[in-house]
Amino acid sequence: MLASLVIIAVTSESSPGRQTALAPDPLAPATTTPRAVSSAPASSASPTPVPTVLRQTAASTSAASSTPPAKPPSQAAPPPVPVASCTVHYAVTDQWNNGFTAGVAVTNTGSETISPWTAGWTFTAGQRVTHSWNGDYSQSGSRVTMKAVSYNLTLAPGATVNIGFNGAFDHGNPAPGAFTLNGARCDIT
Repeated sequence: MLASLVIIAVTSESSPGRQTALAPDPLAPATTTPRAVSSAPASSASPTPVPTVLRQTAASTSAASSTPPAKPPSQAAPPPVPVASCTVHYAVTDQWNNGFTAGVAVTNTGSETISPWTAGWTFTAGQRVTHSWNGDYSQSGSRVTMKAVSYNLTLAPGATVNIGFNGAFDHGNPAPGAFTLNGARCDIT
């Protein structure tokens, strides 16, 4: 980035034939040539000031402005979503004016044991988990994560874990979606 500085200096002649000269600066060449002031008799009118215009151009020392922006690193394709290796059955077992109790049965349909496991789902109407059992919950916005507890860390092939929770709602209580088990999408039954 280049910056320009323009200075206008006006000199006046206090005595005829005398003009103040500015030392030339290699970084600030004059953009106009000073006019010579002729010697006039002392009785003539006041001499006209002679403008001198100087321009100084300097390169910025800022690294951010003198260095071209870095190109973003090439991004690899996102990893594929893990293949579904689970099924989920969701059921509301009790409901009242602004709360409910629900159960989530997660079955490992894969061929490998999962230990520890983490189940997740997304509420669609702003519901909130207020208490859980058979899993430790956390919630960020509409997304709920339920982690295994000490007595049910392992989920063998074909095994099911039954998670229960109480929740609250303000505007209806539709079933959640996007169920996952350790990041793999689950089929809903």
